[in-house]
Amino acid sequence: MAGPPDCFHCGEALPAGRPFVASVGGEEREVCCLGCKAVAEFIDGNDLGSFYRFRSQPHAGLDIRPELVAFKAYDSDDMRDRYVHVANGRAEAILDIGGMYCSACAWLLDAALARHEAIHSVDINPATRRAVVAWDFDALSFSGLLGVVAEVGFKPQPVGQDQKDASQERQYRLALKRLIVAAAAGMQVMMFAVALYTGDFFGIEPGVQKFLKVISLLVALPIVFYSATPFFRGAWRGIRARMPGMDLPVSIAIIAAFAASVRSIWLDSGDIYLDSVAMFVAFLSATRFMEMRARHRSDGFTLALARLLPDTAIRLAGDSQEIVAVDRLRAGDTVIVRPGDTVPADGVVISGELFVDESVLTGESLSQVRKVGAKVYAGASNQEGSGHIRVTLTGASTSLAEIGRLLERAKADRPPIAVLADRIASRFVLAILVIATATGLVWSAIDSSRVFEIVLATLVVTCPCALALATPAALAAAASRLAASGFLLVRSRVLEVMQPGATIVFDKTGTLTRGRPAVVHTRLLSDDGQAGKQYCKALAAALESTSEHVLARAFSVWYEAGLIDIQDMRPEAGKGVVATIGDTRYRIGSFDFVAELAGCHIAVDESEPSTHVYLGSESGFLAEFIIGDELRADARAALDALRAAGYRIAIASGDRAASVAGVATTLGVEDWQASLTPAAKLEFIANRRRLGETVIMVGDGINDAPVLASADASIALDAGTALARASADAIALGRRLMCIVDASNVAQQTRHIIRQNIAWAIVYNLAAVPLAAAGVLAPWMAALGMSGSSLIVVLNSLRLHRYGQSSQTSASLPVDPALSESVAT
Repeated sequence: MAGPPDCFHCGEALPAGRPFVASVGGEEREVCCLGCKAVAEFIDGNDLGSFYRFRSQPHAGLDIRPELVAFKAYDSDDMRDRYVHVANGRAEAILDIGGMYCSACAWLLDAALARHEAIHSVDINPATRRAVVAWDFDALSFSGLLGVVAEVGFKPQPVGQDQKDASQERQYRLALKRLIVAAAAGMQVMMFAVALYTGDFFGIEPGVQKFLKVISLLVALPIVFYSATPFFRGAWRGIRARMPGMDLPVSIAIIAAFAASVRSIWLDSGDIYLDSVAMFVAFLSATRFMEMRARHRSDGFTLALARLLPDTAIRLAGDSQEIVAVDRLRAGDTVIVRPGDTVPADGVVISGELFVDESVLTGESLSQVRKVGAKVYAGASNQEGSGHIRVTLTGASTSLAEIGRLLERAKADRPPIAVLADRIASRFVLAILVIATATGLVWSAIDSSRVFEIVLATLVVTCPCALALATPAALAAAASRLAASGFLLVRSRVLEVMQPGATIVFDKTGTLTRGRPAVVHTRLLSDDGQAGKQYCKALAAALESTSEHVLARAFSVWYEAGLIDIQDMRPEAGKGVVATIGDTRYRIGSFDFVAELAGCHIAVDESEPSTHVYLGSESGFLAEFIIGDELRADARAALDALRAAGYRIAIASGDRAASVAGVATTLGVEDWQASLTPAAKLEFIANRRRLGETVIMVGDGINDAPVLASADASIALDAGTALARASADAIALGRRLMCIVDASNVAQQTRHIIRQNIAWAIVYNLAAVPLAAAGVLAPWMAALGMSGSSLIVVLNSLRLHRYGQSSQTSASLPVDPALSESVAT
């Protein structure tokens, strides 16, 4: 009896049901999976169909699809929970797309996935090589989705919260090696070029000249065949996708200059251009390396999220406890959360009482009480109390993971200026190629012996060195200048966006405020002359000195060891601290807790947006402490300066409305929003942008990370979370907000210098291109002109180092000594 039919490509038995069909040689062949279909059609589409005629008969069980076998592992429950969020049959996952280098790659993948019926949406960011894919999980498995991406020619890698991106480390090391080779070898080539140029003016023996040329060629070989390979690959990929990028004219110029140099050395006549090749590759390699490092920093959100979650959790199994990896938690499990623990998954409190710090998710500045029936979220830190939590969501379905997906979507949203820049760059590249081709055709009719020399001169003189350096050189100088005033650039778009007329949206907690509890007001409640305000402060600090509650930190500034002799002091969870001094018992904590000891009640007003702590003894209430979140020292001055400069100011916070309103009133801000979730903050920013406003976001928390990425530009505070810093375009160091004012002034000057640089580059090309096309400029002259134009751009950009330094001190608040030391370090 005949067995089941085999796969045409690999020989495996076909699965039950309808098999996949590949078109090979004009015939339909049955294959076992998408991987075999992709490979078979690739072989046939590239005229390699003879492979199937001459190969040995495939053996069943022979694994020639290692990637598809690896993809199958992602269908397990553990892998799915880690990487895929599924709700109502709709799945969503984040993928790192290996092999993606440009917007053409992103277009290719987007177009390919859009044709698949089971895929609902694809958001691709070519800068970070990340894609957020939503699809019908019932119609397409996770491994099937990875197979679809692999079929297009890319290497998909799921991204999870606890995954370290090893590919980024490999990419960094490889790029660094290429840059080192280009720089080291390039310096040697330039040294030989100086000797050759000197010999042209003062004379040189032919043997020595030949020797220097040959040595230059040997040293230049690793530059061309190792350091420059990314440009060649990018050019080839652009040609295949029919979307030529800047790598194409760069590659043509490098290959042409190198080929001409080899020909000159071989024939022992003519000029060589190896110094131009070395300089060209070194400059562009350095630019690419800096861009790559900035992109990797923007991808640091996965590690920042991972640090919030514990590696293990305590799970109840019947009457016993077991320590398990967080990945093994499932919905319905019961876990124990103790003081100091981090909540491992989203869930509901089923016993006990927790005091959790959820500022990473909600923006709430103070710890919140979570009693039985209350929801808690993964990543929240339990400050006090113990309890049991029934897990409801794990892995990619948690609120913390949702913030990660929101962040990826926000990064994938490309602003119109980025799309316009791509179009202009593509047309500029085409213009260069058209000019060089036209020049070659004209000179082939005039003097065919000069075609190569003139076309090469045209390509070299129009190579976008000055244009490529016009913006990066100015941005590098601006970054160095701003670092001295405590403002670090991560991505340069903040300098483009930061101009009068824009709206600056501030988060409240940790941004406009210090982000830590402080006693903002003390009120005496006793007529006892001995219980003065200073004594009550010292007594409260002594009582709170052994408490681990987050509010106890507000009293630490008043504590002096040994000032008050306290006996029998003990904290009571959720209530406060009780202690004995001499023969008198004291309590500090909630109103009811203190009233129980005092034996009396007083009229209190807790309508203020702050936390109230009471101090009392057996004889009655002594004092009331109002704890809030202090404003930063220069918050009002910074906001006033920004308003005077022409910016619109708004506040968007996850904190309570009463708390936000108080801060807004103090700072004179009329436009404010409170109780915003991360998704609501994103919508708030999106609405502003739809109305035509340019939005700059300033924040510090993890819940601010998606909105930081979605704004036109963003600034994070150095004291904030790693995720906020990784998502921001700039980081304000120390405790000063006035550095943002200084950044606004430098941004304006930077834009002015960039316009000057671009204008010079355009004028240079308008003047040099006709001369090169007319045959007036020799290739070496074109190389000198290109180098000279680049030097002018760099020198003009260096003026930013001195901009505003003399007036910086008078224009801002006094610099904190600790901040100065930090910046200097």
